[in-house]
Amino acid sequence: MSIKLHKGNLLIAEPSIIGDVSFHRAVVLISEIHDKAPLGFILNKPFDFMLSDVLPEVNTAVPLYYGGPVDPDELFFIHSAPNLIDESVSIDTTLYFGGNIDQAIDAVEQGTLNDTNARFFLGYSGWSKGQLAREVNLKNWFISQNNNGKNIISQPTEELWKDLLLKKGGKYLLWANTPNNPTHN
Repeated sequence: MSIKLHKGNLLIAEPSIIGDVSFHRAVVLISEIHDKAPLGFILNKPFDFMLSDVLPEVNTAVPLYYGGPVDPDELFFIHSAPNLIDESVSIDTTLYFGGNIDQAIDAVEQGTLNDTNARFFLGYSGWSKGQLAREVNLKNWFISQNNNGKNIISQPTEELWKDLLLKKGGKYLLWANTPNNPTHN
């Protein structure tokens, strides 16, 4: 069965994928779709280290996030500042993917690119053609519009998954309030 997925949509992990190390309680921003093979970044999985830990030339404390299990040694970023970064690729009318990394680093150092308008990731989340449709049909994910626009970048990550489930309502209300590990209930 085909799914309707667009750049800028959010993939929200269904409670049914409890125990999945990469995607447990994940919220993924879809950044690109090439030949029905989507690519995105997990928005709510910060690392315990900073961008400066992987790029020693950065002297500013900017959080670094786990973007997904594909290419975990590669650095990626999304932002809402295309005026600062050449070669940015539009995700939607407010968010952009990548661009000139040297300009991005300079903007971080100048304080014009920070955790309110950019998010840096190691790795990304990607699916082959048809794979995500199968996972959605198996109830591993549900698709949502990003009603927060560029503000999705600056939202606190701790409660993002829960907040999106609460907005969905219905059966999700119970899951939103379940502990991270339901056996600790």
